[in-house]
Amino acid sequence: MENKKKIGVDVGGSHVTVSVIDTNKVESQSLRMIRKDINAIDKAFDIIATIGNCIKEVLVDERAVDVVGVAFPGPFDYEKGVSTIANVGGKFEKTFGIHMQQALMDYTGVANTAFVFSNDAHCFAEGSYYRHQLNSKKTVFLTLGTGFGSAFMVNGALITKHPELPAIGAFYKEPFLDVKADDYFSTRWFLAEYKKLTGIETTSVKAIVATNSDISVSIFKQFGANLGSFLYPWLQRFECDELVIGGNISKASALFSTSLKENLAQLSTAVNIIFCDDTEECILTGAAIIADKKNIKIANNNQPKRKTTQPVLPLKSIVTSNSGYDVFPSFHSDSPVYVGFDTLADKIVQEKIIILDGFGGVLWESFREQLHKSLLAKNRKVFWYDINSCLKSTEEVSAMVSANLNGDDPVFGKKYMGNLSDFFDEQKLKMLQPDPSVDLCILYGTGAELANWKGQLLYIDVPKNEIQYRMRAGAVKNIGCADLFDNTQMYKRLYFVDWPVLNKHKDQVLPKIDLIVDEQRINEITWMSGDDFRNTMDEMLEQPLRARPWFEAGIWGGNWMKKHIKGLNEEEINYAWSFELITPENGIVIEGNHYLLEVSFDFLLFYNNKKLLGKAAQRFGTEFPIRFDFLDTYDGGNLSIQCHPRTEYIKENFGENFTQDETYYILDCEPDAEVYLGFQEDINLEEFKTALLDAQNKGIKMDAEQYVQKFEAHKHDLFLIPNGTIHASGKNNMVLEISSTPYIFTFKMYDWLRLGLNGQPRPINIEHAFKNLYFDYKGDYVPQELISKQEVATQWDNGKKLSLSTHEEHFYAVDRYEFTGETVITTNGQCHICMLVEGESVGIIVGNKTSVFKYAETFVIPAAVEQYTVRYQGDKKAFLVVAYVKENCC
Repeated sequence: MENKKKIGVDVGGSHVTVSVIDTNKVESQSLRMIRKDINAIDKAFDIIATIGNCIKEVLVDERAVDVVGVAFPGPFDYEKGVSTIANVGGKFEKTFGIHMQQALMDYTGVANTAFVFSNDAHCFAEGSYYRHQLNSKKTVFLTLGTGFGSAFMVNGALITKHPELPAIGAFYKEPFLDVKADDYFSTRWFLAEYKKLTGIETTSVKAIVATNSDISVSIFKQFGANLGSFLYPWLQRFECDELVIGGNISKASALFSTSLKENLAQLSTAVNIIFCDDTEECILTGAAIIADKKNIKIANNNQPKRKTTQPVLPLKSIVTSNSGYDVFPSFHSDSPVYVGFDTLADKIVQEKIIILDGFGGVLWESFREQLHKSLLAKNRKVFWYDINSCLKSTEEVSAMVSANLNGDDPVFGKKYMGNLSDFFDEQKLKMLQPDPSVDLCILYGTGAELANWKGQLLYIDVPKNEIQYRMRAGAVKNIGCADLFDNTQMYKRLYFVDWPVLNKHKDQVLPKIDLIVDEQRINEITWMSGDDFRNTMDEMLEQPLRARPWFEAGIWGGNWMKKHIKGLNEEEINYAWSFELITPENGIVIEGNHYLLEVSFDFLLFYNNKKLLGKAAQRFGTEFPIRFDFLDTYDGGNLSIQCHPRTEYIKENFGENFTQDETYYILDCEPDAEVYLGFQEDINLEEFKTALLDAQNKGIKMDAEQYVQKFEAHKHDLFLIPNGTIHASGKNNMVLEISSTPYIFTFKMYDWLRLGLNGQPRPINIEHAFKNLYFDYKGDYVPQELISKQEVATQWDNGKKLSLSTHEEHFYAVDRYEFTGETVITTNGQCHICMLVEGESVGIIVGNKTSVFKYAETFVIPAAVEQYTVRYQGDKKAFLVVAYVKENCC
């Protein structure tokens, strides 16, 4: 431990004690303490002022202080420094939800000194181990007073998880006789027991000791016996060799130590019992020690906030001479986009109440710290309230959503149909009340609007791809989860639980948003007013627009996109996918005065699905029906042999409203490119399943062509893959996948015996597949029904429209316009999803505005656009693919 002075603070129910801790000294040190009475049921500001004044008084003489460690009663979020005290009889409950760490830093004016909050039992453990120079291997610490505190050490290091200790890392909730342990090993048991035996009410354990009666002696004897009986199995399993007991009740140890030791006498490992008469000094010392350790850990924590090779969206729009594909497309707004926390602080500084709500995945503490710094510079006294203090416990949340997660299945769950409010404790939401003693109260966190505060509402958005990059870096967690899960389980929770409820919430708050904020750049936000944002969406829904695409590597990925799309990181191993238009995960980018602000695409659907989807809105509601994405296998590998679920299966098992019916449009390919599609005429289902199982379980290579047909792929072919169809793209294809929107429901059956990029086997779902495969999609049926017939639907002087037939299962149609010069396309009240698949670029003219789209860029024509003119200035014909919902499927 470094030889620096630290401040220890012990906040109790009736007083607060502050001391300077000099770690050059140990048990013999003479602690200089300041103790003041505290009214634990006072309003939050006065509680903070009492604690803060004690600290300020110490700081008058001690300026060279490294850290301030605060032992504070629980429940409390000690990592953040946020009070979560509720349902404990009123003490400190007025602080509920308040970021106490920030409030104390502000009150004391000690901006550059770390304030660290800790559990008082943990502080007692650290302090007593240090002050009493213990060297036990497995130590149990108890504080006996108004509550039953406990802490545990292994070789002098605090632990909160151990297979032979309670799951929550403390004893107080464990059952003993007919109630929980906290009810037996605390002051209230003594008071209740004394009244039961004498009929007399007393106010303290000290008063019971003072009676020195047979009854008081018997009560303490029973207490020691009970404590020994409770501890025995835990100490036995933990192999504890030292038991350290502090707290006010321990001062009467002479009255209960004998019965305690008698009940522990049969332990296989002899336990040395120490009763501490310096509990407060231990807690103060321990608070300082823990604070120092945590401060060093934080200082050394350089963990990145995102894990990816892909760049974040630039702050400003980039004007380049590049005539090719734009990886950062944006929609121009005449309304301003602002940049930075200072401008945001300028906007809200005169408000009294601010609600900061937002999507899951926002780095809330980083956002809070930066905005607070900007507000502090404007001399505003701010209290921050954390909405997470109102979340139900992790155990309650896990129980609530467990049925939707399908155990440890790495991919599939079932969509949670509830609301974001389900994750919150309604009584705790009511407890959150702004304190009028400060200039500005800010309630922050995902779901903050649920507390129904009356103030300006700011909504913080973050793109889905950034959420996943942060997830991979371990920087974010699922809603209501205390721990991180592995990436597959986190993503599954996001897809089936978090995102559905967060999208409902986003839809509900959209009309109320006063300011919209893009947080993805973490240290350099952009924002615009809510009215400007909604007006801009009105404009977007009457013009062509692009979603912002994003790109991912895969084990079968290729290099076509690397060669043809400028702006991608060429150091990436490959690019398997481009999320061109997978609207549940894409964003839209607004450019105002050259600054860029990204929000999720689904905002457009929530704002006005009818303008976007037209006739299809009645069926699909706020779900965008069609997706475009790229599958790149150039110099890569085959996709897995796979199929997708039938409609009823996906509804019943996964909670989706429609299934994953696909097509492969061959945008480009090498001469040897092929597509696996449909079964061989003589398919033997038992042999096929055996071969699949042997590949999965025994690593035996399967001859896929023995069971699955293979067809040559040519540029502009369209292969039809309705649900239940066995298929895979072969290598050397650049596939434009035109599909219905669901996008993760792939039942892989054979993956060529390869591992994923993470070195682990990719999930195989043979049983799912065999419940969904259409085994009559075989032989001649495949070329007749599953390879599109491209027929001329309309012809004119400078071009023609081809209808690219789709399967009866597909609810969408695909056309291709081949033309020179200009052609006019009518939407007929349908949303068109388009891509130029031949030619350098086209101008799309709507009214008096022209938007330019390049080769291979996906763009959307909202249904509110009745017709649009496509202008092509190249020498050869342009090919424009257009997909839309069939009239009879709306």
